[in-house]
Amino acid sequence: MLSLLLLLGCGQAPPSTTTAEAPTTPEAPKALGGETQRGAYVVALELVPNPPPLSELFEVKVTLTDPQTGAPISDATVSVDAQMPQHGHGMSTDPIDDPGACDAAGVCTHPGGVYRTTGMKFHMPGRWSVSIDVSGPKGADRLVLPYELL
Repeated sequence: MLSLLLLLGCGQAPPSTTTAEAPTTPEAPKALGGETQRGAYVVALELVPNPPPLSELFEVKVTLTDPQTGAPISDATVSVDAQMPQHGHGMSTDPIDDPGACDAAGVCTHPGGVYRTTGMKFHMPGRWSVSIDVSGPKGADRLVLPYELL
């Protein structure tokens, strides 16, 4: 049987050794976000730059919208932080949440529902959990997103 297979294989053209390679492009940044735990808000998270450089400061932009209407929510308070659950620690920096545009009465808003947090730093590679705490017109809610920094 083996000799029959060898005979059948003889005389056939060898397989082509040239292959077309797909052009290489950088991997697109991952979209982060989702609905908060109670479903009160939809969060879209943008890391600037994305991916963030290891052990360097970066910024987080959170766009907050209503899950039913998709309308931006500009009158909430948003706080962003990150932890490494497997290591039992957080970041080596204290992030600063931008209060937004505040009037004389101290009422602050975020045009377009965009909130900014600066001073974020992933000081080591690995699995991080980014937590977004929201206090707004639909009450307090939270979203925790996994992020892996290679």
